[in-house]
Amino acid sequence: MKNTKNFWKNSKKLKMKPKTSFKLFEFFFIFFTTSLFTLGGGYAMVPVFQKRFSKYIEEEEFIKILSVAQSMPGPIAVNIAIMLGEFIYGFWGALLAVLGVIIPPIGAIVLFGSFVNKYSDNVYLSGFFKGVYGAIIGLIFGVFYAIVKRQKWKLLKSIILIISVIVAIFFKNFIVFIFLILVIWCYNTKRNC
Repeated sequence: MKNTKNFWKNSKKLKMKPKTSFKLFEFFFIFFTTSLFTLGGGYAMVPVFQKRFSKYIEEEEFIKILSVAQSMPGPIAVNIAIMLGEFIYGFWGALLAVLGVIIPPIGAIVLFGSFVNKYSDNVYLSGFFKGVYGAIIGLIFGVFYAIVKRQKWKLLKSIILIISVIVAIFFKNFIVFIFLILVIWCYNTKRNC
């Protein structure tokens, strides 16, 4: 909780363009169109949000917001909409951003759910979804690469990453327990793990 307070406290000191540089409806429309035309869920939206808001927020602050949004419970698209909306426009920005993000998927589920189920054996439809799947994997790896590239790698951090991957592969039942041990260890030793 302490780190979250410091994040918001430091975020208010940023040199940003004025909050009135675009209207609330345009703000809602950015989230709505991004959610409408981005296939693949929240992580596929992250690079689109990063590009569309690059005029209003620095890349390093976007990465910080993404980190906090990932640690919050719930869908990443809603979390990042809350964080970006509040950061740029306050409460009303967060509310409109969340509405903009959730309206298209709900509409798509209602409208296209029965259509896709009815024609799921169609060769063209299944080919389309395979192509979308490949594009989503590329988008997610692009976000992962951007985050990894910004890290300050030290020997300890590299060792922890390698051990975490090995544990995730071979000891799937103990992932949460080992993760908690690592968090407690990093917190108690005041290391930036």
